[in-house]
Amino acid sequence: MSVTAISTPGRYTAAYGNIVYQVESTNQNTKYKFRYVFDIFMNSQKIARIKTTPQNPDWGQVDISRVIQNYVESVPVNMGSTLQNEPITKANWGWLNSDWLIYDVFVGEEYSTTETGEPILYNGLGSQGDPAYEPTLGDPRYVINGIKEWTNKNFDLSPFYLDTTDLPGQYDYNADDHRFLTNAPRIQYVRESDWGTLSALNFHFYPESIVSDPVYAAYFEFFDENNILLTTGRTYNLITNGGWRFNCSGNTVDQPLYPNYQNKMISYVGVYPQNLLDNGIGLPPEAKYYRVSLEKSVDNATPPTPTPSLTPQPTPSPSSSPLPPPTVPVDASVTPTPSITSTPTATPSITPTPSPSVYDCLVGCRRYGIYNYSAISTLTVEYTDCDTGVVETLVVKANDSEIVCACGAPTRVSGSTTYDINDEGICR
Repeated sequence: MSVTAISTPGRYTAAYGNIVYQVESTNQNTKYKFRYVFDIFMNSQKIARIKTTPQNPDWGQVDISRVIQNYVESVPVNMGSTLQNEPITKANWGWLNSDWLIYDVFVGEEYSTTETGEPILYNGLGSQGDPAYEPTLGDPRYVINGIKEWTNKNFDLSPFYLDTTDLPGQYDYNADDHRFLTNAPRIQYVRESDWGTLSALNFHFYPESIVSDPVYAAYFEFFDENNILLTTGRTYNLITNGGWRFNCSGNTVDQPLYPNYQNKMISYVGVYPQNLLDNGIGLPPEAKYYRVSLEKSVDNATPPTPTPSLTPQPTPSPSSSPLPPPTVPVDASVTPTPSITSTPTATPSITPTPSPSVYDCLVGCRRYGIYNYSAISTLTVEYTDCDTGVVETLVVKANDSEIVCACGAPTRVSGSTTYDINDEGICR
C-alpha cells in the first residue's frame, strides 16, 4: 500500500501564507500508532522532518510555511553583478538571493503492525525506508518572500505576467495586468535626489514563459506640464548592469542561464531620478513627470545604437527654476510592466560625440562587451586601453561579463572557449 496526495501547494506560493500538503493512505485506519512523515528539502538540502497524526479519519495534512519562513530573508541587498551588497534601492538592475527558493516535500508513513510494537518508517511507496513519495511528481515548487492575504484563496501571478507589446493610454492608471510587483499607489511623488526600484517577474525557460516573457529593458517617457512627450530613455537588463542577459542582440532562447536562475525570476530596476542619472539618463529641465514600463525579450532583438545606455540629457543647473517633484508611476499601465514593442530602437536622445582621448587610437575607441558563458572557467583577454595605449589583461569570471573601452577588439588569451566579444558602440 502507498501514500497518495489529495492536495498540494501550487507551483508558486508565498512564504507568509499557508503551504499545505494533504495526503491519505489505506494504512491509516488499519495500522497501530500511525503517523504521516514529511521530509522537507530546500534547494536540494533536507531541512526538516515533520511527523503528524491524522487530523481526520480519511486523511492527514501539514502546513510547512513556518519551516519555510526560516529560510527567506527580508534584507534587500542587491546581488546583481554591479553594486553587489549595496541596498537594492540603488540598483540599475538587480536581484536578491532569497526572493525565490526551491523546495520539495517527500512523504512517508510510520506505523506498527501490533498494538504494543514499535512503529517502523515506510517510504510511502510500500517499502521500509525514508519518505520517497513526491506528491508533486518531480515538478519543482517555488516560494517567494511575500505574503498572501487571507482573503485571497488563490496565489495568482497572472496580473504580473509580461505578455503584451501594447502600452496603456497616457492617462490610464487603472490597468489590472502587466503590473509591477507592488500595491503602492500608481502615481508617486519623488525628489530629484531619491533612489528607488520597482520589481517585476522575469520568467525564462519555465512553464510560465509561454505566457510571460523575460524582461529586456525598462522604458522611460518624460512629459512636460502640458502632457507633451519630451523624450524617452531605456536601460537594459544586462549582466553588466546587474541583470540577467549577457548581451542585447542575442536571441532570448540562446541566452545562457546562471546556475540557480530562480534567484533572477524577479528583476529589480532602478526607476527613481538618481537611478536614472546613474544610468546616464538625465531629467529634462522642462519635465513635469515621467512614467515607467518594461519591454519584453524577443528573438532577433536589435541592440541599441550606439551603446547600450542612453546619452545623458540636460539636467537643471543651480540657476534653473526649481522643478516640481517628478511623478514616477508605480504599477499597472504606468508602472505595471506594460511592455512595448519588443525591438528596442534608438531613442530621440542626443547622439554622443566621441571626445579625444589621451592616446591617439587610429581605428577609433569602441565600447566592447566581453561575455563569458562558461559556468566553470574564467576567460582571459587582452585589449589596448584607449586612454593610455597600454595593452591590459582582463580576467572575466565564470558566468560573468565586463565592459571595456578599447582601441581595437579585445582578444582571447586563455580560459573559456564559450564567449562573445561584442562591439557595442563608440566610447570616446
